Amino acid sequence: MKQLLDTMCDVVERHAHVPRYPTVVPGLTLYQMSTSVHPIHALYNPRVCIILRGGKTVSLGEEPFYADPSTFLLVTADLPVASRVFSADDGRSHLALTMDLDRALLAEVLQCLPTRQVSASPLAGVIAAPLESALLEPFARLLSLLDHPDEIDFLRPLIAQEIHYRLARSGLGEVLAQFAFAGSHLWQISKATSWIKANYKEPMSIEDLADLAGMSVTSFHRHFKAITLMSPLQYRTQVRLQEARRILLSERLTAGIAGVMVGYDSQSQFSRDYKRMFGAPPGSDAARLMGAV
Repeated sequence: MKQLLDTMCDVVERHAHVPRYPTVVPGLTLYQMSTSVHPIHALYNPRVCIILRGGKTVSLGEEPFYADPSTFLLVTADLPVASRVFSADDGRSHLALTMDLDRALLAEVLQCLPTRQVSASPLAGVIAAPLESALLEPFARLLSLLDHPDEIDFLRPLIAQEIHYRLARSGLGEVLAQFAFAGSHLWQISKATSWIKANYKEPMSIEDLADLAGMSVTSFHRHFKAITLMSPLQYRTQVRLQEARRILLSERLTAGIAGVMVGYDSQSQFSRDYKRMFGAPPGSDAARLMGAV
């Protein structure tokens, strides 16, 4: 696998001239960056994360998930996370790629595999799993399309199908079935997280969210916590604070205005929550980040 990883690193270094580089290949994003001093807070969509050089820790709630060139990350829900990247032991930059999961394509692939009973047990929204050459090889071919853009339209769908197939055959079939098929607990909770993402400014009723997910309140709480590793209120708070930070940095508004824009009624509560998540009050954090640019 080392030779394959080296080849893929070369492609990423040639194409990714910014820390995060969305490519012309649909769903494929490249990353090239030095060690992160502060955690990067982001809202992850369902995706596969492959580390080519260095390492990465993705924290969901209080739980960290670590990946390096021997381990990949599978994200099966929309999740607010804090990530930290690490450069290689020899000091070279961190290199990685992500590919968005395609729910419809995955459902088609799973229907072609032997039928298995899908467990009703709750499954975490982030999983770290061993990276085998059988999965890395189609990712290498997907990456190579950047050097052959005229082949993207024809080959990308075929390679994406193989990647989803390899994922399903890598011991993650049960997790992926929960992601792909309607009626699973993961699918039900995803309806609630989608609503929170779209309506984070609005008042939130746990009873209404449970009804949207088609669950009792007790079952909804249990499965939401199992999948996101946080409560619905904590989930909304993280989404709100990430958006507030974006507003502070991109629109240069005051902390008071940013707090109101993301749904806070209390400025003091906004400041406390913000400092707890980002380590400094809104104004100080924004000034520090803008000064570092």
